[in-house]
This record gives sequence, structure tokens and C-alpha cells, in this order.
Amino acid sequence: MAKYEYLFSPVQINHLKLDNRIVMAPTHLHLADEDGFMVPRMVDFYLKRAMGGVSMINIGAVGVNPKKMFFVLRVSDDKFIPELLDFTNRIHAETGTKVCAQLFDPLKMARGWKQDVNDMTVDEIEKIVDYFEKGAIRAKEAGFDAIEIHAAHGYIFASFLSLRNKRDDEYGRGVEGRMKIVMDAYTRIRKALGDDYPIGIRINGDEFIVDGNTLHHSRIIARTMAAAGIDYISITAGGKYEDSPGLHPKYQVTVPYPPLGGYSGFRSMPPAYMPEAVNVYLAADIRKTVREAGYSTPIITAGRIPYPKLAESILHNGQADLVALSRPLLRDPDWLQKTRAGKEKEIDRCTYCNSCLERLLYDEPGFCRYLNE
Repeated sequence: MAKYEYLFSPVQINHLKLDNRIVMAPTHLHLADEDGFMVPRMVDFYLKRAMGGVSMINIGAVGVNPKKMFFVLRVSDDKFIPELLDFTNRIHAETGTKVCAQLFDPLKMARGWKQDVNDMTVDEIEKIVDYFEKGAIRAKEAGFDAIEIHAAHGYIFASFLSLRNKRDDEYGRGVEGRMKIVMDAYTRIRKALGDDYPIGIRINGDEFIVDGNTLHHSRIIARTMAAAGIDYISITAGGKYEDSPGLHPKYQVTVPYPPLGGYSGFRSMPPAYMPEAVNVYLAADIRKTVREAGYSTPIITAGRIPYPKLAESILHNGQADLVALSRPLLRDPDWLQKTRAGKEKEIDRCTYCNSCLERLLYDEPGFCRYLNE
């Protein structure tokens, strides 16, 4: 039996065949230019990780809303398609790696203020669904092999899914109402892109905030999504604004992630003092729930999985179908290549110091401090 039999086994997501079980987790790098275009430095960063052998790279936080968002890659207008197509064509030409676009829309923010989904009008909600549909169409035209709907952490869709959504209209009043905006967007995207185009979603297994979603709620959400035909479910945790005590030094809005975030932020991006694979039990539970409901939907896990032996054990034990890495690949783009070559001891291990995250707070690219990108 091969040393990493599970890690290097293929997996199917809709029609898309991945040749191993390691994907690059969606990572916001603060690398796009101010207008949302991809720049050469960003292309080089992802190409290096693709050459490292991961089966799929998930480009994190691709904005679908035309509102102003600095340094965020966008699919909010047709003008972004040509450069994105050049990027995906290059990845496909030079590597076997697939490319996924994680589509997202943050809540509106201003100095000392963040929008509350309980106050959004129905017109605003319908407009968001429209943005996601059009963004997904552009992502497909730009050559992305798949899209992922970002319904986790502190953004619009996650806030609707949350138990803290107290709306008394069709977008609230129970789990079905809280899911409505997300499922409306998925239904529109599926119709637009076709049954054979891979559409995944990322959700919180637990929000880790008072009065927020726990596994009790995410089981129901995941089971409903699997039944609807979503092609994979990626499980993360936390990343909420509600428990964040810190303030961004420039924009004066709460920041959910380390080093300024509250507990939910640290569970989203676990630092060194937390146990390895600290959030894997969430994916394992949801995978079990989905399987018991009769669905084979692939489940992705993430969160402080630094070395290959641990990733292999997660897959071997049936806790997840794929393992998503972010910070380990920031530290060593050749993490998987070295593993395949039997050189695991040569992997430059991430220390989970979270200095890459701290850089983002000061409008700097979220690179590893040990590498010269």
C-alpha cells in the first residue's frame, strides 16, 4: 500500500476530476490592484502553488458587487474577464491544476459601522442574488473550472444563514427562510451555468459566537444543500464580526480575524497554540450527516493541518474527502510536490504565527514573512 494512498487518490466533483485530495483553500491575499484587476505578482503567486501540484486552487474572495472594494479581485463587470482568462489559460497550459473562483459579497462597512442583514430591504437582497448570478457567468467565461459560493464567516450569505438573523419575512423565521437568499442564488447560478458545471459552497460548521449557529444548525444547512445538488461543501468555522474587540487602525471597523479578532476569528484561522486539525471534527460530523441522508457530496476540511501524515489520516478515517491548505502553502508552495517525492522532512513547516494575516490589516499582501514572493 502506498504511503499516501488516500492523499494521492483522484476525486470527482461533478464532471471535474481532481488527481489528488489537496486543494488550496480560498485565501484573500490583498494582491489585486485598487480597481480589482489581477496583477502579474498575483499570477506568479498562484502559478507557483499550481506548479507545486495541488489539484485545485481556490481563488479567495472574488467580488461580485460593483461597490468599491480596494485590492479585491472582481467579476463584477465584463471588463475583468480578459485578464482573468489570461490567468486561467496560463495555469491550465503550464500545470494540471484546476482553478476555482470563490464568489463573495461583504456587508457594507463605514467608519465604526457595519450593515446588519436584519435591516436590508427585499430589493437589496434581490440585487445581491443578481450580482452572484452574473458574477458566476463571468467566472465561467473567464475559464474558471468551478465556482464556490462564499456563505461562511462574516459576509452577507453567512449572516443570513446565522441564527442571529431575526428577520420576520421570507428571509427569516426559521432555517428555511434563513437559507432562502443562498438557495435562490444557487438555483439561479445552476440554471445559468448548467448541470455539469461544478458549483461548491463554503459554510461555517460552527460560528463560535453567542446565539450563533452550531453543528445543530449546520447539519440541517448542509443536508439541504446536498439535496439541492451543490457539488461540494467546504467546512470552515468562526470568522465573525460580532465578537471582535479590535478595531482596524485605518478604517475603524471591527476585524474578525487574528491578531485583532475575537475567539471566532481565531477558530477560523487557528494559531499555533490551538490543537492541530482543531476544526476537522466539524467536517467529519457534517460528512456523516450528509452520508446518512444518502448523499455522496464531497466534504472539504481545513484549519491547522501542517503536515502530510495528518492530512492522510483525516482522509483515511473518513473525516473529509479533501483537505484544504492555505498557510502551509503560503510557507511552502512545494508542500505536495515534496510529499509526492518522499521528501516530507524537507517541507518548510508553517508555524501558524499569523504574521501573514497581520500584514493584511496594514494593506500589505498576505505573504509568509519567511518567503520573498
